[in-house]
Amino acid sequence: MRASQSEENAQDAPSTSAAARPKETSSSFARERRELARLATCEPYYACATWRREPYEPTPYEALDVGAFVPGVGVADAETLLDRFRTSMRDGWTDCAFLRVDSDGASAGRAWAMGHAGAPRSTVTVPNVSSEATRTPLRLGVDVEERPLWGMDCFTREAIMVCVGAVSHYAGEENRARRVEFLTKRLLPKLHTLGAVGWDMSLLAAHAREDALAEGDINAANACEALLRAIRELDDDEALKPKQKKAKKAKASVDVKEDFETVEATIDPREHRVRFRLHPKGTGVVCINPNGLKAGTFVNYYNGEIYAPWQWYERQDAIKKCFPGMDLPSFFNITLERPPEDVRGRHVIFVEAMHKGSFASRLSHSCEPNCQTVTFAQNGKLSLGMFTTKDIACGEEMTWDYSCITESVEEYRSGFCLCSSPGCRGSFLTYAGSGAFTAVVNKKHAFLHRNAILYAASTLPLTQSEQAALYDAGVRECALEGCPEWLMKWAALTLEYIEFEQCELPEELMKLPATEYGRYDDIGAAHEAAGVKSTRLTNLVVTLDKVRYVLSQPGQRRSPFFRRLSDDEIVDHLWSGEHSIFRRFLFTLAACGSNSRTLAVSKNTSLAMLVKRNWDDVRVNEAMNAIGDALNLECRPESSSQARLWILKVREALVKVSDKRFHTQARDCLWFYANTHHYFTNEKLDMVISPRVNIDDMASQLSCQVRSNVPNAFKGKRDLMLQKKYGPLYVWGQLVTWYKQTIYAPDASLSADRRGALSLPDPESCYTAPASKYVSVERANLIKLVRSNIHAMWPTTCSWSFKNPTKIYGSPMFDEALSETFPRAYPSTRPFAIALEEYARDA
Repeated sequence: MRASQSEENAQDAPSTSAAARPKETSSSFARERRELARLATCEPYYACATWRREPYEPTPYEALDVGAFVPGVGVADAETLLDRFRTSMRDGWTDCAFLRVDSDGASAGRAWAMGHAGAPRSTVTVPNVSSEATRTPLRLGVDVEERPLWGMDCFTREAIMVCVGAVSHYAGEENRARRVEFLTKRLLPKLHTLGAVGWDMSLLAAHAREDALAEGDINAANACEALLRAIRELDDDEALKPKQKKAKKAKASVDVKEDFETVEATIDPREHRVRFRLHPKGTGVVCINPNGLKAGTFVNYYNGEIYAPWQWYERQDAIKKCFPGMDLPSFFNITLERPPEDVRGRHVIFVEAMHKGSFASRLSHSCEPNCQTVTFAQNGKLSLGMFTTKDIACGEEMTWDYSCITESVEEYRSGFCLCSSPGCRGSFLTYAGSGAFTAVVNKKHAFLHRNAILYAASTLPLTQSEQAALYDAGVRECALEGCPEWLMKWAALTLEYIEFEQCELPEELMKLPATEYGRYDDIGAAHEAAGVKSTRLTNLVVTLDKVRYVLSQPGQRRSPFFRRLSDDEIVDHLWSGEHSIFRRFLFTLAACGSNSRTLAVSKNTSLAMLVKRNWDDVRVNEAMNAIGDALNLECRPESSSQARLWILKVREALVKVSDKRFHTQARDCLWFYANTHHYFTNEKLDMVISPRVNIDDMASQLSCQVRSNVPNAFKGKRDLMLQKKYGPLYVWGQLVTWYKQTIYAPDASLSADRRGALSLPDPESCYTAPASKYVSVERANLIKLVRSNIHAMWPTTCSWSFKNPTKIYGSPMFDEALSETFPRAYPSTRPFAIALEEYARDA
């Protein structure tokens, strides 16, 4: 005897005699085929190489004491790291403004549900819970259970919704909410009970139909039947249909029709299922409390092994090097961030719960979660806890939003989401290359701007107002302890940019074109800007920790990383020094008019004698005479200004010769040097090789990975892969890419990034290109490049070389970025755009 139905369900109810079996839905599946074809163009599909139909092996872990944190593998200075948990925040403080906890950690007030970009979506009032209940986590086997779980991609989810829409009760856009309820309340809870056979959608639908019939929900039973028929018709039966293939043609025939032979399908059709696949997503946590869980319930402490930022990234780098071909690893790590209001300020601690922790770390990701991690103060220390944000029914999976950000496109694409929620984003990662992360950076914080900040930090004193700004932002003792003053200045100037970006970003976001998710409004853009600021501050603190580690090594120099050249040094660099730009240029010119033996002897002569010689090449001879007539080469410039003026006079002399096109490349090179006002060099830091990273605990997790792609330099030398090398320019690279943390060697790209933009071309390459080619092609392209982006590196296809043996940096483009970033400290004497137009006209 079935349960009574509501009037709402009565219209779709079969006769009493048919109660034991739902009525069949008649359909040719033409509509479904059209809709599935459309979905294939707009919904993310998990295009795995092979369809895995077995659950993943669970990752075992050691259960730590309630709320306990332990030093990670290989952590030497554990006391300092554990000290970061001490806080001046009153007991009961939490990082969620919409949730407060009492002195024992008990939740009180309201639970929360956050939408995209941190915008509140709904508010659920929850009762106060006792401190005793909060200190006691939910019980495994009583309240919750760890299980191997399955999920579906966005395409499969919407395919189910399409098929369910064949039942009149669920049909039409106005009934989408009913279809969503069917998915989340009927299918997914049942899916969590199937264990090893959870891959089979038809089995899931059959079990869900039995439950619906037992409960008297004929509409749901009809929906399950519609789904079963769709699976058979659109996937299983497709695989069973006889296939045709071409028969071999007779060789002698001229006009032979194509013959086909029929091949019967003999493989299990479920192996060919493509529209209704379910995939394993690892171990998750399901509510088994018959009464469910109320919003605001304390789930468990999120504890585990802890690492300082620099050591955490060393560990990740070692894992990537030892297992270069590995799939995206499971995420069991989380960051605990000290509150900015704490007396000692911000810091970041990485918590790894893969091998030690609690079941809170086994909750899966969802784009529409029902749990949330919270940092709160308890007994003078910081703790991490998981709380429910919505009422959770028995049988429902417990989830939270990983909120992971990646700077790797490959990692983003491989982070395919299987949360199955109606609002799934398609990936459980957020790509940092999105417009929100680059809209302002590309315009106001590009490569030269970031070097300008490092230059200003190295050459200007730290002011009281900057110290106050750092303090107000929470960048205090924990982040700045042991940092030299110039590094604190860099942090203050970078913080100034972060504040500026938060003001500018909303307007830039609202200019972005609309996407399939819509477009930003003023509220959404403001929330996104606040989220970006939070990420920037975390990256600032992490960068300080990495750089401080390098600078704290015994014997390491701690002076400002950039050193501005004095006026005399600029004179020597441009004119009088043994490796001056003018001397190198003159010998390059001489090389065009002599054989190598003659030139080798002439290098022992003075520059004045060099220009008086007779050269075989008339163009060289004429240019030498013009330079000797324009300047007294026996004298030394009295100042850097005069040195620049003399370089320009040399350039003018090259214009007066009969074949001035021959010297165009040289004149351009000299123009860039003469129009550069801020020259500097970098501190030469010692190489730092950190101790061997211990990743033995990862062996069992990565045992299936092969090492065939390990670089040759590391083969047979495992210790080299487990040691991080911080090169002499690591600090430079890290500080100018501070907003990216996953780059193994941030200094590796410096040489390329500096080409032209910061490191001007070598005078030795002034005559490497044919004059006609340089004037008509290379020069025009160079002007176009600099006009459009002064930060861009000069192309490797040009004839210039950039060996820069003196390691002295500076350019007119850097001067422009410096005056743009710090107009008061480094005012511009002439806008670069005007100077560039004059340069462009002088061919």
